[in-house]
Amino acid sequence: MRRITRITTIVLGLLPLAGLAQDEPAAHPGTAVFASTCAACHSSAQSGRTPSRFMLSNLTPRAIVESLENGTMRAEGKALSREQKIAVAELLTSRQYSAAGLPGSAYCEDSGFGGMSADNITFMGFGGNYTGTGLQETRSAGIRADQVSDLELQWAFAMPGASHIRTKPTVVDDMVIVGDMFGVVYALEAETGCVRWNYAADSGIRGGIVLGESPDAATIAWFVDYNANAYALNVDDGTLLWKTKTGTHAEASNTGTPALYDGKLIVPVSNMAVVTAMDPTYECCTGSGAVVALDAATGKTIWRLRTIGEDAKPTRKNAIGTQLYGPSGAAVWSSPTIDVARGLVYVGTGENLTHPTTDTSDAILAIDVATGKLDWSFQGTPDDAFTMACGRQDWPQNCPDPVGPDLDFGMAPILITREDDKEILVVGQKSGMVWALDPDDNGAVLWSTRVGKGGALGGVHWGMATDGKRVYATVADRGDAVIVDVNPDRPVSPGVYALDLMSGDVNWSAPAPDDTCLGKQGCFVANSAAPSMIPGVVFAGALDGYVRAYSAEDGSVVWQYDTNGEYETVNGVPGRGGAIDGPGPVIANGTLYVNSGYGMFGQMPGNVLLAFRVAK
Repeated sequence: MRRITRITTIVLGLLPLAGLAQDEPAAHPGTAVFASTCAACHSSAQSGRTPSRFMLSNLTPRAIVESLENGTMRAEGKALSREQKIAVAELLTSRQYSAAGLPGSAYCEDSGFGGMSADNITFMGFGGNYTGTGLQETRSAGIRADQVSDLELQWAFAMPGASHIRTKPTVVDDMVIVGDMFGVVYALEAETGCVRWNYAADSGIRGGIVLGESPDAATIAWFVDYNANAYALNVDDGTLLWKTKTGTHAEASNTGTPALYDGKLIVPVSNMAVVTAMDPTYECCTGSGAVVALDAATGKTIWRLRTIGEDAKPTRKNAIGTQLYGPSGAAVWSSPTIDVARGLVYVGTGENLTHPTTDTSDAILAIDVATGKLDWSFQGTPDDAFTMACGRQDWPQNCPDPVGPDLDFGMAPILITREDDKEILVVGQKSGMVWALDPDDNGAVLWSTRVGKGGALGGVHWGMATDGKRVYATVADRGDAVIVDVNPDRPVSPGVYALDLMSGDVNWSAPAPDDTCLGKQGCFVANSAAPSMIPGVVFAGALDGYVRAYSAEDGSVVWQYDTNGEYETVNGVPGRGGAIDGPGPVIANGTLYVNSGYGMFGQMPGNVLLAFRVAK
C-alpha cells in the first residue's frame, strides 16, 4: 500500500529557484542587466534548450564573466561593460567576483612535489578501487584495528566560504587532492595540510578526483564539475591539459566521481531538472541521465549511453498551461563500478521525472565498457516519478501524477567475491533495501534484505562497504522526508547494519544514538554518509556530526569524535564542523581523512577536512 504521509521541501533553502521571482533587491546592479540581456533565454521555460537560473547559480562568478567575454555568451556580452558583466555574475551566483582566496601562509614554503608517481596511489575513487568495496587493506591504510582507539586530530583545512564539503580526498605519495563546492581543487601536503597548488574550475565539484598516468608517463588528475565539464590537470603543478563538456542537456550535471579504466574516463551524468521543475513555467522534462566514456588522454567522447533510450515527447499540459514531456529522468547520481573480468561498468539510476515511466529508472545498469551498449538492467522500484515540485505547497504544478516515493539508487554498486568464491553485486537503495545480484545471470536477485523504512532521504543513501564476509550498510531514514510511504507499518531505523554476504541475514546492527542532537539546530539522528573500512573496523560519519569506528565483528563503537564546532585551521581560514554526509572517510598512509559540514537539506553546515593519526 502506498500512502502519502508528508510532503516536504527537500531542498530547504539550498538554492535559488530557477526562473522564479527572486527575493533580490531591485537596486542590485545585476538585476537590470539580467532582465535586459539574459532573462529571455535563461528563464527556465526553455525546456532544456538553455541553462536555467538554477544551473547558472552553480557557476563561479569568474566562469560567467569569462563566458560573456570569451565563451559561448561573448556575442551577448559584447554590449556590456566589464562592471555589468561582474554585476550579473554576482547576482546569479550570490557571491563576490573578487572573493578572497587563501592567505599566503596557507601555501607550502618549498615549491612543487617534484614529480608524482601513479604507482603510489593509495586511495582514490568513490569506493577506493574499481569494484567500490570501500575497504582499505592494512598495508596501504597504515592503521591497524588495534590502533584506532588512539586516533587524534592532527590538522584541519577549511574551504573558504563553504557550507558543505563532499569531495572525497585522493591520496598519492605525500599529496592529498580534494575539491570544494565552488570548484577549487587543492593539492595539499599530507603531513601538514599546506597547499602546493590549486586550480579553479567553472563550478562546484561534487565527486572526487581520480589519478592515472598519461601516455608520456606524466601523472594526471581528472575530475568533473557540477555543470558536467570534465577536466584533466597535470598533478605536479595543477596546470590544465584539457577540458570537455560531457552533458548535452542544459540541465546536465555531475554529482559522482568518474572512473578511470583502460584509457577511458567514465563519467556519470545526472540532470538537475528535478529541481528546476519547481518552476511551474518550466517545460518539464526532456533530460535523461547518461554515462559517457572519454578518451582520458584527449577528452574526446568515445561513447555515450542515455539511461532512457527514447527522446521525450509532449504528453500533457500542467495546471497553468505549460507543456510537459516524457519520459525523462533516471539520472546517474553516483559513481561507476568497473567489472574488469566481464568488461562491464555498473551504475545506479534515479527516478523518472515525468510519466510515462521507464524500466531503467531506480535501476542498476550493466554497460559494455568497450562499446557503451546496455548489457542488462535490474529495477528496484517501478513507476517512480518525482520532482521537487512535489515538495511545494505554492508551486506544485510540475509534480507527476501519480507521484512516486523517490527511491533511487544513490550509491555506487559494489562488486565483491564472497567466501564461497562466488562474485556478486551488492547495492543499497533509498527504499531501505539491500540487494545481492548475480552478474553471471543478468542481475538475477540472489537475496534481498530490508534494513530501513526508506524515503526520499532515507534507506541506504550514499553507500556501503564490504570485507568479503559482510556488507556494512549505513541507513539514513530521516523521517521528515517521506514523500510516499510505501512501508507505513515500518518505523524509521537509522544506524549501521552488517549483513552476511551469503544469506543477507543481519548479523548485527548499531542504532544511531538518540541523544546527540539535543539542543542542536539542523541536527539529525541518521547515518546518511557512506562508510569506509579497514580490516576489522568500519568508519561511518553521521548527520549529528560524529565520526565513529565500529567493530566489524559486533558493531561496538571502538572510537568516536564529535566534529561539530570551530577549528583553528592550517590554512588560516575560519573552519567549522557540522553534519557528515556524502562519501565515506579516507584511510591512507597512516591518516584518517574526514569531511565535516553538509548544509544541504536543512543539515548542519561546515567546511573542514580533518586529518587524524595514531598518537605516538
